[in-house]
Amino acid sequence: MVADILPDSGSEFGARVRKRLAEEQVIWLTTTGGDGTPQPNPVWFLWEGPATMLIYNRSEAHRLGHLAARPRVSLHLDGDGRGGNIVVLGGRAERVSDVQPSDENQGYQAKYGDAMVRISGSLGAFAAAYPVAIRVHIDRVRGH
Repeated sequence: MVADILPDSGSEFGARVRKRLAEEQVIWLTTTGGDGTPQPNPVWFLWEGPATMLIYNRSEAHRLGHLAARPRVSLHLDGDGRGGNIVVLGGRAERVSDVQPSDENQGYQAKYGDAMVRISGSLGAFAAAYPVAIRVHIDRVRGH
């Protein structure tokens, strides 16, 4: 059983974090390039709970090389534009092969199915374009 690293769900912050992870469409994934420069990218994600996220990637995405060499990442959700509603997660990312492709992942389809078809023409075409899955194991959370 994976420990729930998120703040207490009974707290206002903990409830808000869970709601946003379940409902937000985009999260910023920040990897570190070979020269030490942070490389933030907006990505689609599926919160698998309690402490993991699944992200599908293009095979040629530079972040895959970054993660192979430096698996520590941060993820953050957009704030409210005034310095509030901040959620930042830290963790370790790994390439995984034990997951279904995006076009067979019911949770991912429920969240992004219409957009997958809009972007790629079909669920299968999207899965072919984004075949590499990474899982982020969250080990810290901060924000307000």
